[in-house]
Amino acid sequence: AGCSCQTQYQIPADAWYFSQNRQTIMPFCILLEIVLQPCGWLAAYAGSALTSKTDLSFRNLGGKATQYKEINNTSGLLQMDVTMTNVSLSGGMIIQRYEMAVTGESGMVYAGHTEFGFFSKMALAQQLGVQGATLYIPTTTEMDSARSFKYPITAPFADTMLQMIDEIEIYLPHGGSNALGFIRGNKLVDPDEWFFKAHFYQDPVNPGSLGLEAFIQLIKVVAADKFDLDGTATLCSVAIGHEHEWIYRGQVLPTNKNVVVEAVITEIDLNNKFIKAD
Repeated sequence: AGCSCQTQYQIPADAWYFSQNRQTIMPFCILLEIVLQPCGWLAAYAGSALTSKTDLSFRNLGGKATQYKEINNTSGLLQMDVTMTNVSLSGGMIIQRYEMAVTGESGMVYAGHTEFGFFSKMALAQQLGVQGATLYIPTTTEMDSARSFKYPITAPFADTMLQMIDEIEIYLPHGGSNALGFIRGNKLVDPDEWFFKAHFYQDPVNPGSLGLEAFIQLIKVVAADKFDLDGTATLCSVAIGHEHEWIYRGQVLPTNKNVVVEAVITEIDLNNKFIKAD
């Protein structure tokens, strides 16, 4: 604990993720990777996994952060500062906490904290998921007005390589616990998809950042509907200046068949075109 590193990333104006996002705005999953990868580098540099005789896998467990500025294809150089603030060992597992910040030429871009863990294959196989989380079950009356459709494949939605949802199974514009909307999507797992190979060496897992991208892509469908947006609209990656939080327990492997993603809309601001969801 106490070790830190500073890294930099020069944003290519023609990076693949801008065209795949069909926006000049950097997708949230890319910004998250830019700040989480230095945490992984620092954990490796510190020799964390060398403290165990068991082969360990490195996994992000969650975090809480705020994005302060949008990043686009002209933003230039980003600087990432991460500090390992706490380390604990228990039952052969190592849990580490990091403070993280991204700054650009115009100031603070992104800041917060995150947690990582080193786990054995046995520990990963025995994960029980997020404890205390409950799924929203639409009522029979709600289902009478449910809509289902293929995920949009034109702007302002993502192109094929970045698209993390294949189909909208259920969209209830006035469903959910707050009657503001409920949406459920799914994605069939393709074991040959690029991101399995792009994950850690010999460790093919769907990166958690793309899981969060799936949530955002769900909410973009709701935003396009509620705000009557067309293909020229700019959809932010996450709401600027609003804190967000994520939790991971478990993993999506190439051997899985289907991923289901759900969101219950908890707040809609029509004037500022802002949507919040669980």
